[in-house]
Amino acid sequence: TNKKGTVMTNMEKLQAAWDAKDLSGVKGMFTDDAVMLLLHENKTLTGEDLNNKLTAMVLDEETISSDFRIVYENDECAVTYEKIAGPFFGGQVSIVQLWRDGQIYHMEVSTIKDTAE
Repeated sequence: TNKKGTVMTNMEKLQAAWDAKDLSGVKGMFTDDAVMLLLHENKTLTGEDLNNKLTAMVLDEETISSDFRIVYENDECAVTYEKIAGPFFGGQVSIVQLWRDGQIYHMEVSTIKDTAE
């Protein structure tokens, strides 16, 4: 349950584990066959590559999420926006996740370039 006493959504659970740097909690939110597309890097991660990237991102002290908000969520799909500091993203990030039985099986991550700079 969250601070409001209501049952946490999948995204709230994932964000809580991420913010707590709970590696096993984050990894438990992904299926064994999960796919992560890093659109801004033109990379597709699966298996051990995905496992290694998740480990590096979660445990990196500088990779901190802020301004997190859920744009849309149901039991099968979530769209989020946040700012992620650190070496992996370093800015605004939009993420689309597809869920199956409370776990992510497909995730697409995009960084958003601020053209006003």
